[in-house]
Amino acid sequence: MLFIIWFPLIWPVIKPSQPDSLSMILSISYLFLDLIFLLGVTIVLFSENKKINVLPILLLALGIFLQVLGDMAYAYHVVVPNLEYLYFADLLYSSTSFFVILAIISYLNKINIDIRDYLSIYRKPLLYNDWISYLPLILVLFTYSLLLVTSPDAALIWGVGIIVTLVILRQVISLNEIRKAQITLKRNKEIISQRKAQLDFITSNMLDLISESDEKGVYKYVSPSSKQLLGYSSEDLLGKSMYDFIHPDDSEKVIESLKESQGIAEGMRIQYRYKNADGNYVWLETTGKPVFDEKGFRGFIYSSRDIRDQKKAAEFVKKSLKEKEALLREIHHRVNNNLQIISSLLSLQSDNVVDERDHELFVESQNRVRSMAMIHEKLYQSDSLNSINFSDYIETLLNSLIYDYTKDLGHIKLDLDIEKVDLNIETSVPCGLIINELVSNALKHAFPNGRPGKIMVKLHQDNDQFILEVGDDGIGYSEEEVPENEKKLGFNLVKSLLQQLDGSMEIQHGNGTVYRIVFSELKYQKRF
Repeated sequence: MLFIIWFPLIWPVIKPSQPDSLSMILSISYLFLDLIFLLGVTIVLFSENKKINVLPILLLALGIFLQVLGDMAYAYHVVVPNLEYLYFADLLYSSTSFFVILAIISYLNKINIDIRDYLSIYRKPLLYNDWISYLPLILVLFTYSLLLVTSPDAALIWGVGIIVTLVILRQVISLNEIRKAQITLKRNKEIISQRKAQLDFITSNMLDLISESDEKGVYKYVSPSSKQLLGYSSEDLLGKSMYDFIHPDDSEKVIESLKESQGIAEGMRIQYRYKNADGNYVWLETTGKPVFDEKGFRGFIYSSRDIRDQKKAAEFVKKSLKEKEALLREIHHRVNNNLQIISSLLSLQSDNVVDERDHELFVESQNRVRSMAMIHEKLYQSDSLNSINFSDYIETLLNSLIYDYTKDLGHIKLDLDIEKVDLNIETSVPCGLIINELVSNALKHAFPNGRPGKIMVKLHQDNDQFILEVGDDGIGYSEEEVPENEKKLGFNLVKSLLQQLDGSMEIQHGNGTVYRIVFSELKYQKRF
């Protein structure tokens, strides 16, 4: 375009300095070298980055434009020597170097700008922009009009011929590019249409509801499955706030969960009640993920599903567990009652026994039954049905034994050092029987004739093991008495219970007797 504007201005001057038309055309074509250079550099920039860097190209184009103007000014100076033409050409050449350097700096530092907001051409209607595509044709017509007002010669005819050729080539290339663009656009539209149809088919038939909301919770997208899940069409929910449909009692929980998810930029999962098209609230479980772009937080993408059946199943299981818990408490209560009845029967029967030794056997059996009954009593009274507070159980058992054997709590003192531990029923029963046997033996033999003394019981946990110490400061027994004592029923029962606990026992003699027992809590063995 610069050449066409400049041609009628410089041609009258440059014509006398050239010997023939071909030389003149070659001289004029020098101006195209800068444009070819600009085209080459632009191609390199595009192929290097695979995208348009607007700022470097804009600065380089401006520099080349000034270079062309400088060449024109210098051409005038060569034909008609004039210092003003020379100074003007030097200024333009200097400006060219300045803009080229700026283009290189912006390219190396990857500095770029978006000029679309500054060009009104991108904001005008399409019909207004169409005249630009006809600009080469207008210039051709203008050049041909020169033939009508001037005397045509060979150089002008050559120049017009070159321009006509360029315009035709440009139009052919443009038509080919438009055709390729139309084919690509049509193919892309078909692909997008197919994918959209496939997405609509999937979202319409899936059980989950896919939705997107902005940062305020307003729906931007709702999958067609909302009709099947909630009774709403997608259009019914678009543009509305999701909080308008959430149960008032669940709104605060949902808001806090979304805020926390946004703050940590991670997904969330929450269950809440949602009003359907019938006005009823249904339980939904929603998995949400916050979405961010270069401007920051832009909203959430959700996947929701109906969990009414799961809620009903969970409620049924909860109710069933409560019923079984009540039933289990009743079983423990009845076992305790039955054991108490057996203990009472033994007590009544012992009153009719004349022999002292036989009476003692009845009392020992009664205490053993009662020690087991206490465990079942503690179980149905506790919050947990699989373990009891064993320290509380030991204190109750010891007080009961002292009262039964002495009828007077004054001369026997208790020295208790019991760590607060919970033991399951599998461990509590044998451990309680062991304590019953050892304490009963001490009360019968360690403090004869009302001798004052002390019963010591210690229980501590060491990692996964328990250490139980039961002792007294009574008269003890000699080494000769040990084998005889070991033959007694009570001692044999203790050894049998130790095997059941997979424990070990150490007996310390001296000022009284101390039994040191080490055992672990038994694991529950499934019976069925």
